[in-house]
Parts: sequence; C-alpha cells; structure tokens
Amino acid sequence: MNVGLEFPALYISADEASASAQRAFLWTIRVEYFLLFSVSALSSTRDMSGLNPLALTLLLVFLAGLFVLKVYRKLDQDWYRSRALAESVKTSTWRFVMRAHPFQDAASVEQPRAEFRDLLRDILRANQHLSRNLYHSDADQVTASMMDIRGLTLSERKDYYVRNRIDEQRHWYSRKSKENRRAFRAWVVVTIAVYIVAAISINAEQLGLGYAMLAFDPLIVVVTSIIGWIQIKRHSELTASYNLTAHEIGIIRSNADYVKSEDDFSDFVNEAELAFSREHTQWVARRDAS
Repeated sequence: MNVGLEFPALYISADEASASAQRAFLWTIRVEYFLLFSVSALSSTRDMSGLNPLALTLLLVFLAGLFVLKVYRKLDQDWYRSRALAESVKTSTWRFVMRAHPFQDAASVEQPRAEFRDLLRDILRANQHLSRNLYHSDADQVTASMMDIRGLTLSERKDYYVRNRIDEQRHWYSRKSKENRRAFRAWVVVTIAVYIVAAISINAEQLGLGYAMLAFDPLIVVVTSIIGWIQIKRHSELTASYNLTAHEIGIIRSNADYVKSEDDFSDFVNEAELAFSREHTQWVARRDAS
C-alpha cells in the first residue's frame, strides 16, 4: 500500500507556524550577535576611523529594541508550543488511521471519525494562545487518505505503520543525533580556534603584529556569541536525547512480530506513540525551563 498519509489541516497549520517562528527566532539571534560584533569592532577602531559616537549609539538603541521585541513576541515559545501542537495532532492522526485506542472500530466509522474531530477541537481550545500564529489551510481535518488507510486490513495497517511511522521516526532520530554530534564537535573546534586567535591578539604588540590587538574585543564577542548559539541549539543534549529515542523505537519495533489481533495492534501503536509524545513533551519542557 503506497498511499501517502495527508494530515489534518490543523497539523499543517501548526507545522507551518512552528517553522515560521523558529526561523524568526533564530534570525533574530543571528542579527543580534552580528550587531554586537559590529558595535565591538567599530568601538575598537573608533580612534582610527574617527567614527561618530552617534552611529554606535544608534546601533545600541537598535539592539535594545531588538531585545524588547524578542522578549515581547516570545518567538521561542511560539516555536516550541506550535511544534508540540503539531506533534499532538500528528500522533492522534496515526492512532486514528491505525484504529488504535481511543479510535477503535465501532458500529459505524462515523463514531471514531466524530471522536477524532472532537479531539482536534479540544486540542485547539487548549492551545488558543497560539491562534494568532496558525495559518489557514484548505485541507480537510479528516482527509481522504486517512480514511483509505484506516480501511486497510490489520496486516496491511501493521506493515504500513512499521514502514511509514516506526522506521521513518527511527531513521529521523538517528540522523538528527548524528547531525547534532557533528555540529557540536564543529562548534567546539571553532570556539577553541577563536580563543587561540584572541590569545594571539592580546599579545599582538609583543609579537610585533601592531594593530592586530584591536581584534581582541570583537573576538571575545564572537566567542560569547558562539557559546550562546551552542546553548540555544543544545547540540550535545539533543545528541543524547535523539540517540536514546532511536534505540527505544528500535526496541518497540521488535514487538511488531507479536501483534496477532486488533487489540495487540492497538497496544503496539499506543506504546510507540507514547514514546514519540514523551520525547516531544520533554523537549518542550526543557525549552520552557530555559
């Protein structure tokens, strides 16, 4: 069965809102770091360039305004919570199409379909604070592909779930763990390199490098910015978290061989979806705590 699962409109909207808030937040951070570096560089060379202090003052005022915007808009929280909303809808969708609890078979398919719509309504009401970030989507809340997949036999649904949910998520977490490990190591190397250059810069006069010592303050800003970026991205923490989740999914996958009935499959799906939900819940909690 090669039917592609089309998710509800609420998922599409929350997914787009999360991606948009993430881009806005990270670009705000990048601009902030760039302006801090610019202020430091211009201040260090002010005596040589004859720069008007008003230019530095305006940059500092702009930085203050950027800080206020970041605090007021809370783009980071919009990112985390929109992502959590999207994942909540996603895991509920998989439960529905796989006929897992609480969307098992009933006398009429309209009953679990109505229960799914009611669940989406409850999820949306619980996240009303995100309403200004959600985009309108023309997609249905219960799509045709959802109903097509739900209509498959037990064996077909099990194969579809293992291939398109379990294996896909396992691959995703494994790949992200490796990417974060590489990124963390790269930033560590860059940080050490900048520290070394800064150490050379502070001793530039003794080394006969003249104006190279003017680079010391901007380099310290660069190091501080890199450390701040590492803390924001949390590469090391995500490496461990994603790696652990990938292994947990691998263990859960092995249980597919023991699925013999609809009840077995419902328990299997819910165990897997709880693992996915737990990781996202912990991720949002860690982000909010920071």
